[in-house]
Amino acid sequence: MKSSKKFCFPALLLMIFSFAPAVFAQEHELALLVARLKPSDRSLRLSDLIVTPATFDGTVTYQVNYANRVINGEAASLHFEIAVTGAPRTGVNSSNVLLPRTYSTLIFTPGLKVKLLPGGFFSPYAVAGAGLGRFSLSDTTIAGGPVTGDRANYSFVFTYGGGVDLNIIGPISIRGEVRDFMTGTPSFSSPFLNDRQHNLFVGGGIVLRF
Repeated sequence: MKSSKKFCFPALLLMIFSFAPAVFAQEHELALLVARLKPSDRSLRLSDLIVTPATFDGTVTYQVNYANRVINGEAASLHFEIAVTGAPRTGVNSSNVLLPRTYSTLIFTPGLKVKLLPGGFFSPYAVAGAGLGRFSLSDTTIAGGPVTGDRANYSFVFTYGGGVDLNIIGPISIRGEVRDFMTGTPSFSSPFLNDRQHNLFVGGGIVLRF
């Protein structure tokens, strides 16, 4: 009887540690994405009679995304997520040479994600959230002179989109994602005709589930 107990206890520990990774594998997700962020082209008002266009370059963007599963199911799961998205350098093109040459964007958006077939190889999802964004203007204008006034401002952000996870090896997935960040506008010297701006995010990266 004693030898049986000695055998059963190590066997039980082995079973617990063997099944633990599978049980907790998808409770948390940590993703690193690299993307292209393209702000919508806009028009600015120089005076009551003069309007000039401004176009923005697509820029390399980085996102760190953490998600925690709050409801689990075989067909679908619900996750709370926190996404931090940064675009270090967005080029500005306009005939108004007093505008900043570039600006950077930092966006913080908590949200909810619904994932279909979370245990399958192909797992699509939809996401929506809201948070805060910060725009920081470069210190030089398109003409090469100094940018005057306050070079940073904050904006409310609403985001929505979707993507797909390909669960390739154990806790590692490949992710592709498209989302729109609806923000306010950078604090330019000339006002925009509309105070809302779309920022299209298209990217991909690696997900670690643990």
